[in-house]
Amino acid sequence: MLKKVSLHGPDHPNFRLDDYPLYNLNRTSATYIEAMTDSLKQYNMDQPSWRVLMLLGDKNPSTVGDLSRRSVTKFSTITRILIRMENDGLIDRKPFPDDNRVIEVFITNKGKDILQELKVLASKIYQKAFDGISDQDAINFTNILIKMRENLSD
Repeated sequence: MLKKVSLHGPDHPNFRLDDYPLYNLNRTSATYIEAMTDSLKQYNMDQPSWRVLMLLGDKNPSTVGDLSRRSVTKFSTITRILIRMENDGLIDRKPFPDDNRVIEVFITNKGKDILQELKVLASKIYQKAFDGISDQDAINFTNILIKMRENLSD
């Protein structure tokens, strides 16, 4: 059920937290992460590893720096995640040919196979999240999120 939302900022006397878009964005993100985390358990996979596999499925290879930026994860944290994933045979890390300081990350065949299974799982959660939402509303929502991110990055 849609309700009328007040777009007042937190400093406005009529501000209501439940109507605040960024609060709802955060709560929705947390709810999505919780649903994915619960579903990933059956594959002995965690949310950060899933995120890395998705990123590598989109751009393989990627540098550690790119994965850190795109996953919104600190460099030191992503490095620990990648070490664990490499030990599990999901990825390989190799120095960039022209600069040994840069590490490229490649998804392995095992990682690709698991990613395909996880995409089916993620699609079910995606469909549940967007149930009753038109394609055009989903497109508009995505464009709004991109614009907000651009606004905040300036």
